[in-house]
Amino acid sequence: MFLRSNERHKCVVDENNTLVFKKCYFDESWYSSSLDESTLTLSDRTLSTYVNALAKAGFFIEQMIEQSDDEIIQSRGNSKFAKKAKMLPVTFVIKARKR
Repeated sequence: MFLRSNERHKCVVDENNTLVFKKCYFDESWYSSSLDESTLTLSDRTLSTYVNALAKAGFFIEQMIEQSDDEIIQSRGNSKFAKKAKMLPVTFVIKARKR
């Protein structure tokens, strides 16, 4: 399982080189977002929501990795996203197998 951890990135903003929470990490409510001419309905999830869903479905978690890829950071230059990616993981990977 490979997921981008946008949930944490949406929760914080960069203000004067300091990350400040702007949204509750635990808020899993649905919201709408525009993309081109379409509207997407999305929901952010906590890491525990993913882990618990795997456990409930009978998966055994072997390993989890959280990281920000240097290539992603470099490709974004000195953007706010790159600054956040240096402090918060951009992705997480869960290695799990069915019991």
